Amino acid sequence: MTLQLAARTWGSGERRVLLLHGISSNARGWWRVVDDLVSAGWAVTAPDLRGHGDSPAADSYRFNEYADDVLALGTGWDAVVGHSLGGAIAVTAHTADPGFAARMVLQDPALLVVEASRDDITKWLLESFARPLTAGAMEEENPTWGPEDCAIKAEALRQCGAESVRQTVESNRPWNVLAETAAVTVPTSVIASDPEAGGIVAITIGEWMAATNPLIEFSVLSGAGHSAHREVLLYDDYFAALTRALEEGSGDEV
Repeated sequence: MTLQLAARTWGSGERRVLLLHGISSNARGWWRVVDDLVSAGWAVTAPDLRGHGDSPAADSYRFNEYADDVLALGTGWDAVVGHSLGGAIAVTAHTADPGFAARMVLQDPALLVVEASRDDITKWLLESFARPLTAGAMEEENPTWGPEDCAIKAEALRQCGAESVRQTVESNRPWNVLAETAAVTVPTSVIASDPEAGGIVAITIGEWMAATNPLIEFSVLSGAGHSAHREVLLYDDYFAALTRALEEGSGDEV
């Protein structure tokens, strides 16, 4: 069943961009990106995905159900940016409706969870819920983030709860949208975070996708962790890479 998502829109630019957050996050986590995109002339929409933020919880959390919710917000976006889980949802929505967006930017997207690592990844995702869900705890866990990002992430964790995270991982076994990504029919930029800093996209996979499909551009944001839009010292590099991807794509390592 399609759910009505809580969503906000900022700006009045002619170009429309949709921002899709990652697992256990919410739309507010894009706050800095929203401000900069609006200043650059974009009209920005950011929803809370099902079971996250102010959107309703669900009985099921399969990719196609997440995507159906997002498609209900509209299609024909000039661009869609998806981080982590949001990247997988963007690809799934595009596969269901090629008119979903004219361009996609996949920020360290969660395209593949190797089955042998699934339990370890689930444990890692759920560890945050075993700690105090406070800004202070988030600052200790993520020392490269700013205070506002830590406060918003703590709020997002309290809103979604562990069960929606667990069900998202379990419902999408095997977690693999590589074939769908490699087959995209619109210009798509994959901006990977640095694997040595916590990035989850293997460089070999990114290079394979770019070699397979000329519409795919692959780049690596050197030194950036998985949530580059939250990293204080690297945010300018991240936003520069995002801007290039939105305007024309970037195939070079940053």
